[in-house]
Amino acid sequence: MNWRRLALWRPRAWLAARQGWRHLAVVFAAGALSATAMAPLHLWPALAVGLCVLVWSLDGARRHPKRTLAGFLRGFVFGFGYFLAGTYWIAFAFLTRGEGYGFMVPVAVPAFAAMLAVFWGLAGVLQAWIAPRLPWRVLVLAAVLTVTEWLRGHLFGGLPWNLPGYAWPAGGAMSQAAAWFGIYGLSFLTVFALASPAAAIGRPLRLSSLAPVIAGAVIGLVVLCGGALRLSGADAGYQPDIRLRLVHADIPQRAKWAPGGAAMTRDRYLELTGEPGLADVTHVIWPEGALPVFMLEDDATLALIGQQLRAGQTLVAGINRRADNGSGEYAYYNALVGLRFPNGSPRVESLYDKVRLTPFSEIVPLTGLLRAVGLDAFARYQFTPGPGATTLDLPGAPPVMPLICYEAIFPGFVRAVADRPAWLLNISNDAWFGVTAGPRQHFNQARYRAIETGVPMIRSAARGVSGVVDAHGRTRVEIPPGEEGVRDVNLPRPVSVPLYGWWGDVPVWIVILTILAGVLILRRRAVVRLLSTRT
Repeated sequence: MNWRRLALWRPRAWLAARQGWRHLAVVFAAGALSATAMAPLHLWPALAVGLCVLVWSLDGARRHPKRTLAGFLRGFVFGFGYFLAGTYWIAFAFLTRGEGYGFMVPVAVPAFAAMLAVFWGLAGVLQAWIAPRLPWRVLVLAAVLTVTEWLRGHLFGGLPWNLPGYAWPAGGAMSQAAAWFGIYGLSFLTVFALASPAAAIGRPLRLSSLAPVIAGAVIGLVVLCGGALRLSGADAGYQPDIRLRLVHADIPQRAKWAPGGAAMTRDRYLELTGEPGLADVTHVIWPEGALPVFMLEDDATLALIGQQLRAGQTLVAGINRRADNGSGEYAYYNALVGLRFPNGSPRVESLYDKVRLTPFSEIVPLTGLLRAVGLDAFARYQFTPGPGATTLDLPGAPPVMPLICYEAIFPGFVRAVADRPAWLLNISNDAWFGVTAGPRQHFNQARYRAIETGVPMIRSAARGVSGVVDAHGRTRVEIPPGEEGVRDVNLPRPVSVPLYGWWGDVPVWIVILTILAGVLILRRRAVVRLLSTRT
């Protein structure tokens, strides 16, 4: 065998030299393959392959006569494949909504993926312009991609879905790095460690090219061992005198909103709530939007609930509510309510209105423009955001931070409360997305908030994953999608505040800005050209 000829086969050289649709097809496929690193598969080697392809493709963009365009296009196409394969399940929201919405799927799903992919395109531009030709350019990719992913999680309301760090199952040893550096810090380490082989493959085996690979392997080993050490013997026990009943009804979204669906849904939740053992329960938890009615205005439903619960028991439920805004019109809220029934009569003990509303579902951006062009129907019936993140007092329970639906994917939102809660309560309605990867991704991402804060989480998700998550992100109790029933569970205790709880993303930004400052000094001529060139 001609070993010298075999050594000259370099995938990096092929990708760096190629242009045109074949090249972009490979980059797109690499992005789509990388999406399998997310829940429920967690095939992190696929992300390693994808990131290596991206590095080599951007090497070619650096030598392209239209460097900015080439860098953006290659990063965008990779991100488009990544998000299209990773968020395909949003199509089910249109199909579940009912007849007349399915035609939007071929447009809405690619458009959604394209919006998210823009930030990967921006990372491609930065990498193409400032990354040196040295093997350590993989470190630059980790830095610029973390910056643009942070922007994706904050600009225009933010959507930090499927960040690279989520490739690691929450509760495992690798995920414990989030307790020190948060999900953005873990994403930085993940991209660097998994992309580092790109610096050595197809090159002579020299220390200079192997150094990033060795560094990536060492970082991975340190994180793995540190996480395993953190998990060893980690059991904070349970809160005394608290028993929670998670009610998990397997009701499809269409059935809930069909004629007669409100009564059927109410009766099913009441039937499950009343299963044996209710007398030992202190709190009953229903998911987001459990009943398709304005429950606080429905006297018949409240009376039936009051017949089931004792005076000292609390129902914690996700509800839709409305209130007169003073001008004769209603303001609508996605809310969580704590209800007690002394003498069978309802009394609101606690109330939280969702703050971070879901774009194009609960709130429609650019409503003024839509009204101006005559599309008033799309600007109606929007929800109103609540005043802010809060620590809520529930009767008979320690202070709790409520998180409705995708509020649980925002690490900054969870850290925003001044008073540290003793537990997190995440209620969600994942019935929109069927039995797809979406509910599993949502559950995995929510569990990272427990790791970052050192606070356990109770989760109730309609047709999603409900259960109990301890302060290290480990699932203690799980009710998967497709099952129905109740679980009577204990509430884990929190642990001491992790390092991330004290310093947030500051160390990560220090590292990234240091890397970028060093590269900018090294590549100052390229930076000047970037700022002065129009593509």
